[in-house]
Amino acid sequence: MSPNATASDREEQLFQLLDGYVNALRSTNGEVPDPPDELIEAFPNLAEMLDCLDSLDDLVSPPVGTSGSQEQWMFDEETFVPGITPGASGEFASSDFHSVEWPCDFGRYELIKEVGRGGMGIVYLARQKQLNATIALKLVGRSQFASAEEVRRFYSEARAAAGLRHPNIVCVHDVGDCHGQHYLTMDFVEGGSLADRLQDGPFEPREAAELLLTVARAVEYLHRQKIVHRDLKPSNIMLDAEGVPHVTDFGLAKVFEGDSRETASGTIIGTPAYMAPEQASGHSSQVSPQSDVYSLGTILYEMLTGQPPFAEDNPLDTLLQVIEATPDPMRRLNPHVPHVLEAICQHCLEKNPEDRFASAEALATELDHYLKGEPVELPPRSVWDRAVRWARREPAMASRLGVLTVASTIIQLYYQLGGHRDLSQHLEVMGVMGLWILISFVCMRLQWKDEWEMFARFLWSAADAVCYTAVLCLADANEPLGPVLVGYPVLIVGAGLWSRIRLVSFMTVVTTVSYAFLAWLRSGYDTHWHYPVIFMASLVGTGLIVAYQVHRLRVLSRYFERRRP
Repeated sequence: MSPNATASDREEQLFQLLDGYVNALRSTNGEVPDPPDELIEAFPNLAEMLDCLDSLDDLVSPPVGTSGSQEQWMFDEETFVPGITPGASGEFASSDFHSVEWPCDFGRYELIKEVGRGGMGIVYLARQKQLNATIALKLVGRSQFASAEEVRRFYSEARAAAGLRHPNIVCVHDVGDCHGQHYLTMDFVEGGSLADRLQDGPFEPREAAELLLTVARAVEYLHRQKIVHRDLKPSNIMLDAEGVPHVTDFGLAKVFEGDSRETASGTIIGTPAYMAPEQASGHSSQVSPQSDVYSLGTILYEMLTGQPPFAEDNPLDTLLQVIEATPDPMRRLNPHVPHVLEAICQHCLEKNPEDRFASAEALATELDHYLKGEPVELPPRSVWDRAVRWARREPAMASRLGVLTVASTIIQLYYQLGGHRDLSQHLEVMGVMGLWILISFVCMRLQWKDEWEMFARFLWSAADAVCYTAVLCLADANEPLGPVLVGYPVLIVGAGLWSRIRLVSFMTVVTTVSYAFLAWLRSGYDTHWHYPVIFMASLVGTGLIVAYQVHRLRVLSRYFERRRP
């Protein structure tokens, strides 16, 4: 290239050379051509970049086979699996990496088809060539780019399951790597998972109890081998052709005696909807066989109602529900669930591990009693315990009921002690308090219906602001309102507990307008008009702060959802 060429001429020549190079790449059926000499001569700075690209290509290229031909890779939309070559029946089409003709060779095995995938890897139906045996072969996810922790967990699964011999636990037979791709082989259970079966709807109560009884006894066997599964869920329970369950997937299993591979405290592992509260809190040291008992309770809950106890829109909200809330009564979702079976499930789902069944065997025993029509022995629930469970299940109603009860009691005592003698005004105030409780009860019931949930929350927020303002309007004009005005910012903060920015914004507007109306009704602000303006500005500021915190929570939720295994 002439040294006198302008910058635009050099750019035009660069584009032409690069375009020719790209066309050469497309026409070589996957063979990578050397860059043209004139490209390097004209732009020597590209040499270093092209060397870097060559190094990256060498890094990710699959190893050369014994025949001397480079093996090909199989791609799909989410992951790719190296080291798999097409069978004798066909070759990969160079323009379509999403298709491959089955079967595919994989070392000593032949992959027949993909049968499932999850956070830890992909499972294939395969054939062991020498023995001509049908097995399931699981590959660690993300191929050679899997992290050291993912590989460690993969081999942890193999070690945990290798010595297990139980008719309802999937046995692992082999583990290794082929062309850098880690795999393990296990029994192939012909059928689908319990998750697949639940797509058809809930189980009949006896059918659900019988299936969980079998699973609980298999889990008890795990516990006797000093293994906690930590990831029990419907997708990890395979059903064979006769519907018999088989527990599988020990990628998160923990040996709870002398385990040097203890997960660091503060690490949350598992599936949010099915993990125990101590797992959801990141307290790995507290994970025990009772944690698996909790997961068994979530499986029973889903089999009887068609949904897990907690299943929010994103995993972080689900974790918060697991830690703090009490699930909806099963009979609210399915009136045909027997009271006894509901009580057994609730006992599994206690927040405190010590309040659950002492073991999976104890759960199996009570399920067996239920199936035989024998009395089921569960600890009685006190009135206080029932109240606490209800408050956890309905925190919005419980908080309002508690505050309104305390406020009504104080108002009544004030009246009885002679602080205020206007009976009609007192009755009006108490009437508003009673109406407030009634509206709250109606909104709580509306929240139970999915199609009315958001409407009920907006209605509830508006009712809180209006009723609170009505009580303040009925107060004696000579009484100072300064201390009780704190209720307005409290209402805004309370709206933030629903984790919806729209609700916080709505409550901010409603409380600001309500206070402005209150200030307009009461005298005393004619010469001090700046006081209500300052207070309204503080309400808006409170709303902005709460909305921003909710926004941060939503961002964290989305990040958690993208990062979950």
